[in-house]
Amino acid sequence: MSSLREYLRDYFSRPFVRPWALSAPIIVLLICLPMLRPLRHPTDLSDDESLRLATIHALVERGTLAIDPTLPVAATENQVIVVDGKIYADQTPMMALLLSGPAWVMTRLGWPLHENASLVAFVMTLLGATLPVALAAGLFYRMGRLFELPRTWRAGLAAAIVFGSGLITYAVVLNPHAPAAVLVLCAAACLIHVSLSKLPKRGVGWILLAGICAALAATIDPPAGIIAILFFIAIATLRMPIGYRVLGMLLFIVGLAGPIAVHVAYSQPIYGAFGGEIIPGWRHADATLATHSSLAQMPILGEPDADDIIGRPSRWIAIGGYAQWLFEALAGQHGIFSHFPVLLIGILGIAAVMHRHWPMFVKALAAASAIGAVAIISLYAAVRSDWREAMFATRWFILFLPLLMFWSGAWLRRSHSRSSWALAGTLLAFSIFVAIIGMTEPYPPAGYDRYTARQAMERLWNGPDHDALAGNPTAPVSR
Repeated sequence: MSSLREYLRDYFSRPFVRPWALSAPIIVLLICLPMLRPLRHPTDLSDDESLRLATIHALVERGTLAIDPTLPVAATENQVIVVDGKIYADQTPMMALLLSGPAWVMTRLGWPLHENASLVAFVMTLLGATLPVALAAGLFYRMGRLFELPRTWRAGLAAAIVFGSGLITYAVVLNPHAPAAVLVLCAAACLIHVSLSKLPKRGVGWILLAGICAALAATIDPPAGIIAILFFIAIATLRMPIGYRVLGMLLFIVGLAGPIAVHVAYSQPIYGAFGGEIIPGWRHADATLATHSSLAQMPILGEPDADDIIGRPSRWIAIGGYAQWLFEALAGQHGIFSHFPVLLIGILGIAAVMHRHWPMFVKALAAASAIGAVAIISLYAAVRSDWREAMFATRWFILFLPLLMFWSGAWLRRSHSRSSWALAGTLLAFSIFVAIIGMTEPYPPAGYDRYTARQAMERLWNGPDHDALAGNPTAPVSR
């Protein structure tokens, strides 16, 4: 009885709330809430957002993924699929399924979706993007234990990652990339928790949760499946008996199975046995939905003339095209390092982990972060995705940028000269400034056709051009 009394006394004497742990999430919410899409731009929804909201509406009102053709939805032909006369958004259904639950509750509380479009958009964005990003800030604080940093430094690292990696930019619009990135971080946090546990054999059950999070990320943003595979390999390097490692890998597979089964069940009627696409829009471009987007109205350039000599394209021309796309992805108008150069510190952190005497699991996780980033960039480069669809910076890369920057914690552990700290601070300040500028308009319907940070700044300074935002690419983007 005395031991129970001592346990309860010790339990209730512990702090239930750590101010430093909550500091970064609170900062994220204070900055994001006034800038959510319906508040700043209530009518300028991108095609991706409007299709996702239409799918949620269809699930709640009719119990199907088929979009109501009477809804005022604008989309291009490669964004929808027609099956048996029904129109479906060419998007993975998982995010709409998850958000249809809160939307159903709203209808039961007396807020019909068709009569409260702005409120529904606000709540869906809050639940689908803003709160997950705030959760990510708390996760980074917890994951920072890996680097044995003081609490103040871990809180600063968490805020720096959320703001400096561009994750905060996409916390104010409804999109699949931010929640998928957070789910990837949840999976990594579960694995790190097991590796840091004093009795990792007792915490092997956390690997099941890691598998669930990784699968949810992959069903929301399919390229996350690459990172899930790499995490699965990293489990084999955990410091525990081989039997427990095998058990952990099996639990990870079991965790993957549930969300993937749901994804296949809902996707098969639309995509067939394939069950979906790695990048939506690759195969299905036959739809009859009326289009008003800028991409649909853009003239097709380079159509062959009768006098043109059509020859076999040179292999070097194709290689040059890929090289140009990669340059754009890294340092161009949508480039990673031209918008968020502080990610270089994360790369230096990965190099430090691989070079120093870190546990094998930590090295495997760092390698998985780097290999996953390279693989996802290569995946989009393989089809040379349209940069106008990349929106601010490159929305496709938000999936791995926060995890990549997390490894800057390894760089923080080491001593550096004043000039190195000054350079790192300058890179961080520039990255945060660009990310906050991007928050003002990360998802314009017409996208961006110049250096996105400068173009967003011009729109913020001069005011948006409504013709350009409505999808007219010939209209000037700023006055």
